[in-house]
Amino acid sequence: MRAKFEKVIRDAQDSICKAIEDVDGKKFHQDAWTRADGGGGISRVLQDGNVFEKAGVNVSVVYGSMPPEAYRAATGNNELLKNKGDIGRVPFFAAGISSVMHPRNPHCPTMHFNYRYFETEEWNGIPGSGGLEVALISLPATLTRRHEALSWRLQTGLRPSRPYLLREI
Repeated sequence: MRAKFEKVIRDAQDSICKAIEDVDGKKFHQDAWTRADGGGGISRVLQDGNVFEKAGVNVSVVYGSMPPEAYRAATGNNELLKNKGDIGRVPFFAAGISSVMHPRNPHCPTMHFNYRYFETEEWNGIPGSGGLEVALISLPATLTRRHEALSWRLQTGLRPSRPYLLREI
């Protein structure tokens, strides 16, 4: 599943960027990065385009281990780790594609999507778990500034799009 999902998101990044470049007439700038504890990704940004003020299409594939507290927060399952003592760190794998596109036209909505996969391996007698998440947000065309968009997200109860768990690991 890991290899298949990684191929899907890398192919999607290529095809989305090509389609946007074909429409916009400008090219994405690409940066590859690595994560010291395992994995990495590719960030692609188109800035000051003909159609898009800014567009980003990013892929991350990371792995390693996380503290039990992060596992508890990610799963919401406090009972699973009760009375387990020192169980060590939990092995995980996470991958995803994320995109935000801000058109130049103030009447066109900003678009944002995430497609993510996360799993933990079986460890210390606790079964592995995982799942997919898809999130698509199209902000109203009247909200063109980033601070207005954030305010709208918070008022409507939509959570921030970045997975806080991966930042904590």
